[in-house]
Amino acid sequence: MKQRLHTLFVLLILSTDLIRVFAHTPTTVSGRVLGYLSNRIGDYDGLRLQTSVGEAHLLFPPHTASRILKLAATGQRIQADVEPQPGRPELAQPGLGGPGETTETDRSTITTYRLIRLRNQTLGTSFQLADLPPPPPRQGQLIQTEGPLISKIHSGQGQLTALLTDKYLIELKPHQVEQISSLLTGVQRLGVTGFERTADGFVNRTGRPVLHPTTLTIRGQTFAL
Repeated sequence: MKQRLHTLFVLLILSTDLIRVFAHTPTTVSGRVLGYLSNRIGDYDGLRLQTSVGEAHLLFPPHTASRILKLAATGQRIQADVEPQPGRPELAQPGLGGPGETTETDRSTITTYRLIRLRNQTLGTSFQLADLPPPPPRQGQLIQTEGPLISKIHSGQGQLTALLTDKYLIELKPHQVEQISSLLTGVQRLGVTGFERTADGFVNRTGRPVLHPTTLTIRGQTFAL
């Protein structure tokens, strides 16, 4: 009896390992680029692909966006090496514009993958994502600016994530939102001091550079963040 239980236990472990291996086995998908996905502050980090069997989302690190958007423009046909990856709750940020919003009714039929390698046969070029490691952390350039507050950016769950001015996208961390959200009602102009993101490769849907604030000036009063 003990021997039989031991054998069953070993088989269970082996089958679990096999499932894990097959779940992460790379596969190839191809189709036409419908548009792009973005993260909580609007940095592109996903590709919407229309395949022969439906829509697929190919997720990639935000620092690779510049290379990917050049290789896979909307409307072009591409091939991609991918591996399965669970979807995420917010696939496109409302209120930012940009190509191809995804509606709630679409999501149950969408397959989500992690992008490994991208090929554009028309251009005769390809891009292996592992060849572009994440940029090293850097503080960025210190900026002090003032301008009109154009809009407030919210996540798919309705949480305030950033402020959009005429020159910058000001990223807000959750503790910063708690600190200043109630002060922003009716505000039309903002002063801000912070560090501009200077790392290469990121592309934001707003077209603005991203600023990590250290202070905000609201109605003449400055708040340290």
